[in-house]
Amino acid sequence: MPSFLEISPGLMFWTLVNFSIFLVLLARFAWKPLLAAVEQRENRIAEALRSAEQARLEAQQLLEQAQQQLAQAQQEVHRLIREGKQQADALLRQAAEHAEALKRQKLEEAQREIQRQLERATAQLYSELTDLIVQGVSRVLASTLDSATHRQLIERFLSEVARQN
Repeated sequence: MPSFLEISPGLMFWTLVNFSIFLVLLARFAWKPLLAAVEQRENRIAEALRSAEQARLEAQQLLEQAQQQLAQAQQEVHRLIREGKQQADALLRQAAEHAEALKRQKLEEAQREIQRQLERATAQLYSELTDLIVQGVSRVLASTLDSATHRQLIERFLSEVARQN
């Protein structure tokens, strides 16, 4: 029984011949297709890496554009909000000014009406007072002067008193 650990020169020779034939056949028929397949795979991987890098760059550009558009939109929103607040403040100010003007106008009208009523009441009071004084004086003096003259004298006296006050 042969031992597997022994070196046999004949077996070694035929093993080298077989291996050499295998290498020649491999180099002649399989080496070029294997290299072509490896090179093709390497090219596909390189192309996939380039495509992935290009896609990453495009995605980054799109992200930057989206961020810029978002920033612009936010600025526009802030501007619109600011303008809206300014317009609302202007409208509120305008409404307050209008209300204040209306209040002043109504107050002036009320003061004029009060003044008119006061003048009317004063005139009526003077008239009634004059009539009462004329009646009283005419009773006291017992018709020495006519009532028109009495009235003129009393009105003149009341005007002088009013001017002094």
